[in-house]
Amino acid sequence: MDLYVADRSFNKLGAVNNRTSLRWVRRYRKTGEFEIHCPATAQNIEKLQRGNVIIKPGDPEAGFIKYRNLQENDEGKELLVVKGDFLTGYLNRRIIWGIEIINGLVEVAMRDLVNKNAISPTDINRIIPGLSLGDLKNYTETADFQTSYQNLSEELERLCALSDIGYRIRYDGSTKLMKFETYKGLDRSSGQSINPRCIFSKDYNNVEKQEFTESDGNYRNVCLVGGIGEGTDRKLSTVGIATGLDRFEVFNDQKSLSNVIDGVTLTDNQYKALLDGKGNEMLAECKKICVFDSSIDINANRKYKADYDLGDIVTNINKKWGVKLDTRIEEIEEVYEESGNKINVIFGDEAPTLIDKIKQINRQAVSLAGTSSGTVISSIDGGIF
Repeated sequence: MDLYVADRSFNKLGAVNNRTSLRWVRRYRKTGEFEIHCPATAQNIEKLQRGNVIIKPGDPEAGFIKYRNLQENDEGKELLVVKGDFLTGYLNRRIIWGIEIINGLVEVAMRDLVNKNAISPTDINRIIPGLSLGDLKNYTETADFQTSYQNLSEELERLCALSDIGYRIRYDGSTKLMKFETYKGLDRSSGQSINPRCIFSKDYNNVEKQEFTESDGNYRNVCLVGGIGEGTDRKLSTVGIATGLDRFEVFNDQKSLSNVIDGVTLTDNQYKALLDGKGNEMLAECKKICVFDSSIDINANRKYKADYDLGDIVTNINKKWGVKLDTRIEEIEEVYEESGNKINVIFGDEAPTLIDKIKQINRQAVSLAGTSSGTVISSIDGGIF
């Protein structure tokens, strides 16, 4: 399999020579990433520069290089390692420039946010060259959502979490342009009869290794949202219903969430809808963790991109563990090495990482700007969030 390098305008510069390793990680609701190891030849060093684009023929995704490391191994051979994000990562370079209130279709809202902040912004300096909107898919999921001055990619991820819609920036090789598109996988689970079923199990000889994790550690199912006001006059709304030991509560402080937008005062019902939206966002970030991490036999009876693909809902079974799980394919890691190729698949939502939790804290801090609440964390050991 060849890998091609192009400049930021997608003019091809040539192929990656003598690649020894490639990790190509596709993600349904987050930005994918890649990592390439190759000899540090003059040609590779010249082509594999930060900002240049990696194109994998036949894939809807492409990626841009943002990290480069030249090294010498124990045998004295010079190696080049490059890493980067898929083109969707360009959206991470933009914030939502102003206040946006969403009360309607999630897909339309996502497209509107991208259009306003990356395609047709008021300030032409914010335009991402070559980016346009793909086809409208007419998905019906809705949300009440308010955001301001947050990172564009992170807010798109949050809308996806509320709706189960995936998104990406697709590279069009024929036009050398990019399209922002929303999409959904197919339901291929064992309990439906519309699409061909896809079941992963050692009993079916299509799984080499399985790891199953379930956790309530971050789980919350009832959210009390606090809006404007003080004491008994404070606007409160509760999202979620559960009782007894099955009730896991969390508080979401939205004191800075104003009921006046562009000089117009919202009705109580309109403001409650905004508070409910903040509660649903919080609960979407506090779900139960139930995930299969599997190494798939690429030569087995289920073929990648034909019988299953990113975003599909499939069935995982491990009879010995007594586990059967219908869940979405959230991540696919393609690994190409000299010793052979493999595919690692993550089914379901993984536990939030430290970075995820820091970003959540930062969103709370930004939303409370001007109040007495906390400090925004911007970096750890030089890494920027």
